[in-house]
Amino acid sequence: MSFETIWEPQGIYQKFWGTVSSPELFDSLSDIHHDPRFTLIRYVIKDYTGVEIFDVGVKTLLDGRAFNMIAQHTNPDIVVAVVTANPQIIQASEIASSYRIDTYPRKILATLADARKWIEEVGKK
Repeated sequence: MSFETIWEPQGIYQKFWGTVSSPELFDSLSDIHHDPRFTLIRYVIKDYTGVEIFDVGVKTLLDGRAFNMIAQHTNPDIVVAVVTANPQIIQASEIASSYRIDTYPRKILATLADARKWIEEVGKK
């Protein structure tokens, strides 16, 4: 497993490292959605800054977004911050977003500090 899920008071911080594959990425979503605390969170930070190989196809990203569509009925108040400067991860995420099935507001940011600042700003609106 090349990720860790950390439950914070208002949300989730997931840190990924090494090689990330499609099954692991889907497992990271399942960890969140199947936890009873899911209804209480307001954000998810997916930190890919430690990823060396991103072996995830756009189909998996689309499946994850479809999974979020179902989860939105349980918790509609989540924003998703993706932390990466990796061009491959950015491109895959942008392609998946182009299908317009994102349920939750999502933004790609270069640093964890930027992600936390964005979440705070969005939460004030």
